[in-house]
Amino acid sequence: MEVVLLATEILAILLHHVLRDFYAPLTGVCDRTITLYGYTLRSWGEVLGRPPETIDLEELSVARFLAYRVRKMSAATAAKDRAQLRALWEFCARRKFVDTWPQVPRIIVPDRIPEAWMTDEMKSILASAAQEQGRIGGSPAASVWKAILLLCYDTGERIASVVSVRASDVRGCNVIFRAEERKGRRRDILREISVECADALLAIRRGPDDTAIPWDRHRTCLWRILKIILQRAGLPSDRRCKFHRIRKTTASYYEAAGGSAQRLLDHSSPAVTKKYLDPRIVSPGVPAPSVLPKVV
Repeated sequence: MEVVLLATEILAILLHHVLRDFYAPLTGVCDRTITLYGYTLRSWGEVLGRPPETIDLEELSVARFLAYRVRKMSAATAAKDRAQLRALWEFCARRKFVDTWPQVPRIIVPDRIPEAWMTDEMKSILASAAQEQGRIGGSPAASVWKAILLLCYDTGERIASVVSVRASDVRGCNVIFRAEERKGRRRDILREISVECADALLAIRRGPDDTAIPWDRHRTCLWRILKIILQRAGLPSDRRCKFHRIRKTTASYYEAAGGSAQRLLDHSSPAVTKKYLDPRIVSPGVPAPSVLPKVV
């Protein structure tokens, strides 16, 4: 789409076009980020009853959408939407696509207690995954899911990196996750995996293909199928119980064993890592009742 802007004229442009044709190439964001921004714009369009345009980047319209997202989804989802819309809005303002700068209400996101899967729950998840039927990428679906879950569990890496890992980067019990497929795209990391995980990855390797996880479906199917696996295991399956909960599981048990969860998860600060540590696994210290004088 080619857009010509006159010095004295502000044109209404679909924000999807701004995202794809201007914002993405000029900021260098990755495809995953473009997809996430697209989800926010699609959700806003559902509220508006039409695709959002640059003329919709005004205080009241954005505030109403964010308030709706807090009510219908969660404060965390609304905060994510706010950050993305603010970034697009500032981009449009700098380039004179709109004549106002973002004024959007702050969204307070409550700090939740991190929840990991306990060991028996992880075993139940793997047992449920073993019941998956059909084939994925030419391999039994159950085998593919075993490899995915074990690789997530052993390394604590994000699911996007896990399903993108190259077969050539699986070297015995070591795996290299390449920067290009990781959040931030700043650096490679090397992680050790168990013999069981290495065997699971080897079992689904197919020919000269350099993909370790032969995922041949849309990425969104990962979360949909995991929900089925969790429900079959009799475990909660809401948005807080997906792959990031496995990441919290790995971090919590690793920290409890004396390791550095911050280093394992490749976080920038201990404050970020703290949000991943389940206090049931990583003891927060001496319980108050054990040291308080008895009064009854």
